Amino acid sequence: MSADRIRVFRHPNVLLVSHVRNVIESAGISATLRNMTLAGGAGELPPDQCEAEVWVAAEAEAQASRWVREALDGPAVVAPPWHCPGCGERLEGVFDRCWQCGRARPADDPV
Repeated sequence: MSADRIRVFRHPNVLLVSHVRNVIESAGISATLRNMTLAGGAGELPPDQCEAEVWVAAEAEAQASRWVREALDGPAVVAPPWHCPGCGERLEGVFDRCWQCGRARPADDPV
């Protein structure tokens, strides 16, 4: 493959590969999909050579790899629990809106 592009992710599930590419691109990194239709060649070709892949520019490898980890494992930092200023309900940090009254998390609340 080209020396200016680096493979940052490979998997047999094309939906997962597409998700990882979308996460990388939402971070502003250009990503290319390869081998999206080679699964039918498994048997004639080595199976690991038929897996769908995500490639990025070599200079974006470290940043893209960080986004791959987050796409697979979730965010590294979880927001702390908070109390709704509208109804006083205690909410876990994953919620941006109160499930009880619908009020948004205050902007000054640490995330």
